[in-house]
Amino acid sequence: MRADRSWAVLILALPFLSSIPSSTELRDPAWANVPPSVSERLARKAAKAHAPETKPAEAAEYFLRQRLPLGEDNLPMEHLRAMLDDVEARETAQAAERGSQPGDIQGWSSIGPGNIGGRTREILIDPNDPDIMYAAGVAGGIFKSTDAGANWTPTDDLMLNLAVCSMVMDPTNSSVIYAGTGEGFGHSIFVRGLGIFKTTDAGATWAQLPSTAPGVAGGAFYYVNELAISPNDPNTLYAATQYGVYKSTNAGTSWQIKLKNPWYVGGIIASSNGCSLGCLDLAIRPDRNPDVVYAAFGSTSKDGLFRSDNGGTTWAEHVTPSYQGRMEIAIAPSDGDRVYVCMADNGTLAQYGRLADLWRADDGVTFASVVDFEHKFGPWLLSYVSIATGCLQGYPIYSQGWYDQVIAVDPTDPDVLFLGGIDVYRSDDAGVTFGLLGYFFYPEEPNYMHPDQHAMTFHPDYDGVTNQTLFIGNDGGLYRTQNARAASTQEECPIAANPGPPPDVWWDEVMSGYTVTQFYHGDSGWDSPMFVGGSQDNGSNQALSTTTPNSWDRIYGGDGGSVAIDPTNGQTLYVEIQGFPTIQKSTDGGATFSPAVNGITDAGGVFIAVFTMDPSDPNVLWTGTTRVWRTTNGTANWTRVSGNLPSANTISAIAVAPSDGNVVYLGFDNGYVAKSVNALSASPSWNVYSSGLVLGGYVSSLAVDPVDPSVAYVTYTNIGVQHVHRTTNGGLTWSAIDGISATGIPDIPVHWIAVRPSNSQWLYAGTEFGVFVSETGGMTWSPANGGLAHTVVESLDFIEDHTLVAYTFGRGAFVTSLSTATDVPVVAAAADAGRLRLSAAPNPTRRSNTIEAYAPRPGHARVAVHDLAGRLVAELHDGPVTEGSFSVAWDGTNRAGRRVAAGTYFVRLEQGGEATTEKIVLIR
Repeated sequence: MRADRSWAVLILALPFLSSIPSSTELRDPAWANVPPSVSERLARKAAKAHAPETKPAEAAEYFLRQRLPLGEDNLPMEHLRAMLDDVEARETAQAAERGSQPGDIQGWSSIGPGNIGGRTREILIDPNDPDIMYAAGVAGGIFKSTDAGANWTPTDDLMLNLAVCSMVMDPTNSSVIYAGTGEGFGHSIFVRGLGIFKTTDAGATWAQLPSTAPGVAGGAFYYVNELAISPNDPNTLYAATQYGVYKSTNAGTSWQIKLKNPWYVGGIIASSNGCSLGCLDLAIRPDRNPDVVYAAFGSTSKDGLFRSDNGGTTWAEHVTPSYQGRMEIAIAPSDGDRVYVCMADNGTLAQYGRLADLWRADDGVTFASVVDFEHKFGPWLLSYVSIATGCLQGYPIYSQGWYDQVIAVDPTDPDVLFLGGIDVYRSDDAGVTFGLLGYFFYPEEPNYMHPDQHAMTFHPDYDGVTNQTLFIGNDGGLYRTQNARAASTQEECPIAANPGPPPDVWWDEVMSGYTVTQFYHGDSGWDSPMFVGGSQDNGSNQALSTTTPNSWDRIYGGDGGSVAIDPTNGQTLYVEIQGFPTIQKSTDGGATFSPAVNGITDAGGVFIAVFTMDPSDPNVLWTGTTRVWRTTNGTANWTRVSGNLPSANTISAIAVAPSDGNVVYLGFDNGYVAKSVNALSASPSWNVYSSGLVLGGYVSSLAVDPVDPSVAYVTYTNIGVQHVHRTTNGGLTWSAIDGISATGIPDIPVHWIAVRPSNSQWLYAGTEFGVFVSETGGMTWSPANGGLAHTVVESLDFIEDHTLVAYTFGRGAFVTSLSTATDVPVVAAAADAGRLRLSAAPNPTRRSNTIEAYAPRPGHARVAVHDLAGRLVAELHDGPVTEGSFSVAWDGTNRAGRRVAAGTYFVRLEQGGEATTEKIVLIR
């Protein structure tokens, strides 16, 4: 990562942050006291990321909206698990029968990012060997390190793309680990899981505990928010779920509910007060037998804090105020009587997610409020403190204790409490006052800490003196400090005229190989190696090589979305954040950005709005909401070129025909497709199509045949529908081409479809479980995932014809080479004796192709390229040839050496008064 972190980095994962200062705003009175050297630097950096923000609740809603079966409101994870089993069985059989991957795929390789990370809610360290660590991302599964976090590798991919939110290790056998799935936090629940998984071989393999399979007690283990293991018996476990507190006394073989949530569970079992999210946290005293267990219920509404002194047999309630929301519990390892409870506001006190109170018990039973709300950090421990205390003026004060909240007590000192919300704090006086340990706002290494904290884990040998190592998991991945007890700071505004000293606590990123980045979309450069992807929580990221997976650079903030790179000039690229319109343009390869939405007056759209570059002309881009917007001058200005289209809802996919920029297809989030055949005219006409389509479904992508614009493909992500459809008559009618049974695409979301440029019968689909390929125009499909995780492939991108890049939601990006053996037809002299022959490949082409020619006799021959008007563009050969085959190449330039416009050209072979021609489609 660049040493000079961009201003964009500052805002990567702060949900709901509305704005940061632009160069103009830095001249406002609120910034009058900022030193000139600092304000100049901020002004330069502000151009790179104006108004980036992330929105986790909206992201979760978007994730579900695309996948839900029509008319349903719950994602059938058990169905997806069955589909994965089917895919794996097909892959096993395919390897035995075929021995190679379909579609000429030579094997996938991860290209990172191994240094960007993603939302991490749990970290474990092996107490017997602290070099062995485990980290759980909310997508991408569980990763393992054997060198104290320096490098990470994924464990078994059989866990799907699951949200792993909790893990616990058997204290008597560190090879045994339990992992709870389902992310049950938020305004509403996030992505549901598949119960609890267990490994007995240190993460090499994982198996779902049948006792927690979906369907048990109506789905009681859809959301396992926390796991705890008894200090008295390693076979006794507790699980915090949406339905309440469950207990197992046989290592997970069976479970009994001990404290129910009456929203979901009836009967005479001990009951909480009831709330939609249930139990979100558990903690067990390390020093009592039987187990003393604390359980915290609530978030969007009050529920309560409960304690059992007999392992869950009976429970006592600690009365909480009416404004009590989500709570986190921490017990001091060195003193079981010392218990802390951090409480967020459920919205009835002041502000949803703001700190409501911090309680402390010194006897394990009697709780009292201890935090000093008069201290400047007191009210804002779960908020964006630099805004709340006036460092940045004129912006809303965002609080999000419902989303990111974690507390942990120093293992050696019960008076030292660490607390994470957006930022990280430490109290040295038992929770009364706090100091800041790292800056999200205006970071300078080593004081930078990615925002939105979820997990804290101390090194097993932590002693507070010679070993002060603390690991933190947040929306940016994994961080470590080795001097956690160093001085904190009371300075929340380091850009002040005379700022106070920064904290002495230093932070390192420790996530090399931790490839859990959730890309929504990606694009790849043509004129030089470049890969850019927009990701959830972590902005838009860029790599300049396939061989440096740990050297991606975050070039813009917010929830990154669609991206586009000019294939003729990689210095020009576009990114966006969530929402519409938010497109930004860079003309210096991503070093700086400026808004690129001039003229657009619409707002709204899908969460990740789509924009698409015309492959024939990089100055033409398309975007829209319920209406279509077009620019023909590289976003200098946009023009609205449609009204609301009949029956169609909001645009969710756009494709431009590579062979004709006038042909543009639109897909909508209610299943309809529209098309224009005069899209570049001043007032394009649009036709809306429905015949054969999945009305009510979510259109995830469109693709147009490289040569024939009347042939196009549309994909859907809803479970329970046919996912890939084709038209051969320009959209009038569509037919499903999913295939059938063991030779088709299973009933899983399809996110993307790409057509191989040199052979339009070869189709590549990005699905929920990797890539599927058809070599028969969609009649049959086969998985092609050698080296690729079984993860969500959001988009696929061809570089020329022989390189394919997959951008995944949860495991970063992958690249594969495609064989070239069958791409260029050989001109056989025996078959073609007596006449001239030509062939060109790849065709269409973006940069260059090889032209194979056959001359039936020796003598003079001429090979030249002409445009559609017959004008000479380039002369490739003009001289003697021998009888037989010969090759020439065209690099897409004219006789002056300048690149020609995209379009249709003809290569002509002449000899002895005879001639033959071959059409070449040049795309950009």
